[in-house]
Amino acid sequence: MDDRKKRIDELEHRKKEQIVQLDALLVRLGEGVFGRMADTNTSGIAELAVYQGFQTDIANSQASIQAAEEQILRSKELDQNIDATEREESDNEKELAVAYSRLGKLLLEENQNEFAAFCASYRDQNDALLTKVSSLEERLDELEKKEGGNVFTWIGKGAQSLVLRSFMTKAQESLEQLRRSAGESFSKDHKFPDPAGTGIEALCAEIEEKRAHSDALSSDIAVLKEERRKINSSFSAEGGPVKHINTIRAHIANVQNELKALYRRMGAECASIEQKDAAQGQRKQTLDSLLLPQDAEVLENASRIDKTIHDCEEEIKKLEASLSIDDEKAKIEKFRKMIQEKRDKITKAEQDIAEYEEGIRDSEAFIQKLQNLL
Repeated sequence: MDDRKKRIDELEHRKKEQIVQLDALLVRLGEGVFGRMADTNTSGIAELAVYQGFQTDIANSQASIQAAEEQILRSKELDQNIDATEREESDNEKELAVAYSRLGKLLLEENQNEFAAFCASYRDQNDALLTKVSSLEERLDELEKKEGGNVFTWIGKGAQSLVLRSFMTKAQESLEQLRRSAGESFSKDHKFPDPAGTGIEALCAEIEEKRAHSDALSSDIAVLKEERRKINSSFSAEGGPVKHINTIRAHIANVQNELKALYRRMGAECASIEQKDAAQGQRKQTLDSLLLPQDAEVLENASRIDKTIHDCEEEIKKLEASLSIDDEKAKIEKFRKMIQEKRDKITKAEQDIAEYEEGIRDSEAFIQKLQNLL
């Protein structure tokens, strides 16, 4: 590689490093200046309003993220509360079903004369199911007491036992359902002013308490689900809470980049790095008044680094010009060589033409001699 190209690469690398350092200094300087502007409410600097707008935008966006994160946490909390409440409701419903069944059994199996009218509609079905269950139990007992027989007898006995147990399970379930229906209906139609003591009154009071608890749980679940629905619907337009937060974070990043560019421009103006943008007149006086003694080192370093960058650029231009000159010289040499090659070809062609013309003249003279003989 040409040493000049190697030197250009080194200078470009150094220039990039210096630009990074310079940008960092100017951004820090500009940020400090804008902070002092805001603290003193400096007038006459239009960029101050832009700076304050960026700061407000970032603060509002960060508040939106915090609010969204709180909503996400609340939504998760609601999910947990809903699950817990639904489990409690399910357990309460199971306990309530057991209580209904106990009440129905108590009403239908004991001699409750005062509630005979209510039990009448359930009595026949209850007795039929009790008889059926008892009959199936007896048949199962008889089947299990049978002994002896061959393998086919054992297979038949097993099949019969399976069928009987299936019938008995179904009958028991029907009986249990009948008792629950009777207990539930009775507890809803009969209220007792004094549930103290034991028996039907106390059981109805227990059922009423569980039913009230179940209603309260259902109401709580509805309230929790409605709150969760509102939270989820607030994010539906943005495609979900995570995407919503990522969108806001991307917006903050863009604003921060614009703010950083604003800091850099102000820092460059205060340090007079870019002369075309250097402050003039009253604006310069205002900016100078915002600089502190500790900024002197920053200004000095910025000026030194800026000069280094310009020196690198000048050297790069000279080296590139030198390389370009060599390239152009090489092109000229190439073109001259090509011209000479063409000229040599022309000279050779002219020589060939002269020989061809001489051959033509000789042929014409010979033709003339031959014609004279005719």
